Amino acid sequence: MDNLSSVKEQLNQMGHLALSMLKDTFAGFMEHDRDILAVVLKNEQKLNDTEKSIATYFAGISKTDVNTQDKKNIMRIANIALDLEQIGDYIKDMVERIEIKIEEKLLFDDDAVNEYKHLYSAVEAELDDVVKALDSGDKNFAKRILGDERHVDRLAKKYRDSHTKRLFLGVCEPRSCNMFLNLLDFTAQISHHTKAVAKSLLLIK
Repeated sequence: MDNLSSVKEQLNQMGHLALSMLKDTFAGFMEHDRDILAVVLKNEQKLNDTEKSIATYFAGISKTDVNTQDKKNIMRIANIALDLEQIGDYIKDMVERIEIKIEEKLLFDDDAVNEYKHLYSAVEAELDDVVKALDSGDKNFAKRILGDERHVDRLAKKYRDSHTKRLFLGVCEPRSCNMFLNLLDFTAQISHHTKAVAKSLLLIK
């Protein structure tokens, strides 16, 4: 990377890659398609490599004379790259659980599937807005993500509670229940890092 504009381009690529990985993971979950999930894992490594490249670039220029505002912006851009990389980590965790689900032929009841689809849609919309904000520089997309910061957390808690009740009623098996709760938690964590990206974008000047 020769300059900051190159870094920002790589940051945009990371955003698109993270969103693509999230969508493919959901597709792999819905379709029980391990080939799709294999592609996600390859892209997760690309995400890691790009974050390391950005971090290395910034480590190199941190020793030079830069003004205070530039230092703050550098830190915020580095934080965005790290949050996007951590989104990839949670997606990888999801892929590993889904692969176990497929291998062991674990089933979710219809209510669980519909609940997860609802949670996923909310988080995909947030990450899509991050990509739009990165691409266009329009901070209104970032503001939209932060309009109701607790929305995803409330959904995740609601669906955890309802699924636990289904477990007690014998509607689902303990192994499947734990798998479902893992997916809820990982998806909620993706939302947390997405919101962290939005906050950093709003602070960049």
